[in-house]
Amino acid sequence: MSISSQIAPKVRAAAHLMAAAAMTMTAIATLPVPAALAHSAQEAPAPAPAREAERRPNILFVLVDDMGFGDLSVMGNKKVQTPNLDRLAREGVLLTKFYDAAPICSSSRAGFLTGRFPADVGFVGITAGRARNAEIGQVDWLDPKLPTIARLLDDAGYATAHIGKWHLGGGRDIGDAPWPTAYGFDRSFTTFEGLGPRVLVSDEERFLAQQSDTLGQGPRFWEIKTNLTGLYANMTVDFVAQHSDKPWFVNLWLNDIHDPWAPDDETLADVMGKGTSSDDDRMLASLVKMDKTLGRLFDRLDQMGELDNTLILVTSDNGPSPLARYHERGETAPGSTEGLRGRKFSLYEGGIRQPLIMHWRGHMKAGTRDEQTVGQGVDLLPTFASIIGAKKPAGSVGIDLSPTLQGQPVTQRPDLFWAYGKEGRPMLGKPSQPIDVSPRFAVREGDWKLLANDGGADVELYNLVQDPMEKQDLAASEPEVRGRLLAKLKKWLAQLPK
Repeated sequence: MSISSQIAPKVRAAAHLMAAAAMTMTAIATLPVPAALAHSAQEAPAPAPAREAERRPNILFVLVDDMGFGDLSVMGNKKVQTPNLDRLAREGVLLTKFYDAAPICSSSRAGFLTGRFPADVGFVGITAGRARNAEIGQVDWLDPKLPTIARLLDDAGYATAHIGKWHLGGGRDIGDAPWPTAYGFDRSFTTFEGLGPRVLVSDEERFLAQQSDTLGQGPRFWEIKTNLTGLYANMTVDFVAQHSDKPWFVNLWLNDIHDPWAPDDETLADVMGKGTSSDDDRMLASLVKMDKTLGRLFDRLDQMGELDNTLILVTSDNGPSPLARYHERGETAPGSTEGLRGRKFSLYEGGIRQPLIMHWRGHMKAGTRDEQTVGQGVDLLPTFASIIGAKKPAGSVGIDLSPTLQGQPVTQRPDLFWAYGKEGRPMLGKPSQPIDVSPRFAVREGDWKLLANDGGADVELYNLVQDPMEKQDLAASEPEVRGRLLAKLKKWLAQLPK
């Protein structure tokens, strides 16, 4: 039985769950493309205002969980190929100096969604259980009154959907968090790290899924992890087909590359032996399968005529997994930073630096590889605002990256700040290898990056243009730069929520 035929019943089930939460959907995603197109063709022509709105681009934001800077073959991976994402990058625009707003998923996602530094909105780690959140100074969920990308686009007449991992509130022992639809999404479908209609993983991290199941708060069903991205991709096509009369935005947040990996047997057999360990094989097979699934999604949207005016963005929420067990037998950890120091949980480059792929057919300088623009997750909201002609919400600290679509690097920007933890609160999880463990606060000003711990202790300073691998600490030899950046960092930390 093919994977698609196994997933099809789940897509229909998911559609029924969404309908139960005011998500009127049919199983167009499981039909052959001509049938889906025929369905769209039977609808009445869109009124003039809707046709005008269609000139604004649809937006598909694909966020991968725990993918490293060098995991795509277009970024240097020589173990396996990722031809579909590589093609998107080579035909589009690839930024190689794009940063996450945090080295951990919940906080990074808060930065993407709100256009604000995560610590400014109470995110300093992950949303865990209530007791742990209180201990580290982490809010239980994102404030639904904040401006978000989804609300910006919803107010501009877009159909909006969140599909996939959420992790901005809800799950574990928190059953009263807002659903994703409280943040400007018309429709949502998530996993055990969120509430509302959702799928619960039956074979990996089952204890978290069982906790989620006891919370109620929305219809749910069970599925094995290897089928999730196919399910999400089909649901994306379904949502798009149902809203082809207006511009749409889909937040497609995937967790294939988050350990534990769950590739299918066929892909694992194809990849076996290409990695440096069994863990590496499983991660690489999951990467290859994800790339294939996204390739099918892009092709389906293209056949539907949607890619002629759709801006696709692809990046990752933080660096690759840093667990100790990878090193117990002297093996190399799965996931590549392409030599950058640090991994997930670290504010060194390998924990926060990512490629950003942008593709908008007919509205970009195809084949651009931008090695100059320094972007961050907080920039997506103002970029989208600029593209659709809307005003950037008050409080957004990001900049407009849309000039890069035309091959024009953005060479000036305000300083960037990071916080992984909170002053005076317990330390958070850290990488298993000492060389990857960074101070927990950082600021970047131009080419300079300064890191420090509570009270300005343990200062490190790097010139990232001359030393991108962060091997030469210049804190002692550049006292003027050190003093200036440390003062900026302390000032920013002082104004954060207490």
